[in-house]
Amino acid sequence: MKSNILKTFAVLLVSILSMHLGACKKTSNADARVTVVDSLNRPIKGAKVVLRQDSVVNPNTGIKADILDEKITDINGNTNHSFKWEAVLNLEVSKGNLKVQDYIRLEQSETVGKTVVLK
Repeated sequence: MKSNILKTFAVLLVSILSMHLGACKKTSNADARVTVVDSLNRPIKGAKVVLRQDSVVNPNTGIKADILDEKITDINGNTNHSFKWEAVLNLEVSKGNLKVQDYIRLEQSETVGKTVVLK
């Protein structure tokens, strides 16, 4: 009887520890992939993509968030950005006299994709 109780307890303990250890995973960066296309859905090479967050102020320290990342689109109209934390960022895309403003919501340990039509 005692050995059955000990076996049941051991199995239960191993199960709980396995679930707990499996749930503890390390987080990775919040990544963004921005694709810039024209009104005919063709990729735009050489567009400037700016992700920024400059309007958030820490209420405790008064320090202004100053997140800024600028990239130029590749031949496929893509830029890739990586940030340590998730955030909602302003997104500005421009090429020549064309300009579009939008936003992107980054999620921790995920790559978020956003397609922007520049017209």
